[in-house]
Amino acid sequence: MPYIRILRVLTPLLAVSLSVVSAAGAFLPDTYERDAAFFATQGIGQDLVDLFLVVPLLLLTFYSARRDSRRGMLLYGGVLAYIMYSFVIYAFGLHFNRFFLLYCSTLGLSLYAFIVWMKGMGSLDWSGPFSGLPVRVRSVFLILVGVIFYGLWLSSVIPSIISDTVPEEILTNDFLINPVHVLDMSFALPGLIISGILLWRRQSLGYLLTAVSLVFIILLTIALGAMVLMLRIREISEEFTVAIIFGAICIVSAILLIPMLRSLKRSNQIQHSDE
Repeated sequence: MPYIRILRVLTPLLAVSLSVVSAAGAFLPDTYERDAAFFATQGIGQDLVDLFLVVPLLLLTFYSARRDSRRGMLLYGGVLAYIMYSFVIYAFGLHFNRFFLLYCSTLGLSLYAFIVWMKGMGSLDWSGPFSGLPVRVRSVFLILVGVIFYGLWLSSVIPSIISDTVPEEILTNDFLINPVHVLDMSFALPGLIISGILLWRRQSLGYLLTAVSLVFIILLTIALGAMVLMLRIREISEEFTVAIIFGAICIVSAILLIPMLRSLKRSNQIQHSDE
């Protein structure tokens, strides 16, 4: 399996790179000194999640994936998607600091690992192992999450475009533009909606992307919850309602993901078309 050999090189490098930047952001006070306090504090919250949850999960899921576990491979792909998403924001949203090259390496390693992973997993038939799985609830959930967040971001962006002003969150965080808006509206939210549509049609790729999307949502909402909690701890913001919303989305995603993983029990070993 050539793709496993490539991932065997990329994954440890990614784990090291992610560990270093996460530890630096969480424990070195001057890492985010050039960034606005609101954004820097959120970064610390995410760094703690990345260091103590995402790095171990990356290594554990890859260890499982190396043993040809379908479940391990699905979880591993979702972890890669989360890291890739996060470090687009780190690489383009943070002010320049001494860890800039490591932000670039983390983004690049996660991107190419995901491409290699997608090449290997996209060639497999996922409709068979998931043939008895109900799809409509999962499909509607992904589409609904995409539509809701499109609505939230557009409710901020469109009035500012009409009035020729700058959205408040851009001013608060000292951004040129909000990289989250760009990333979500250009890539992440369309990806969720497309995954939901493919799943509704019971396409093999739809099953694969749905599992990856649910893992991605779980990790992202945990990180977002940690950001809100850190803002509250630092007494920068008293808002906590949004953390409850993220928690609810995380729980629903887990409820939808667990049966998918359990349904792979009987066909957990990956069957390769070239075998």
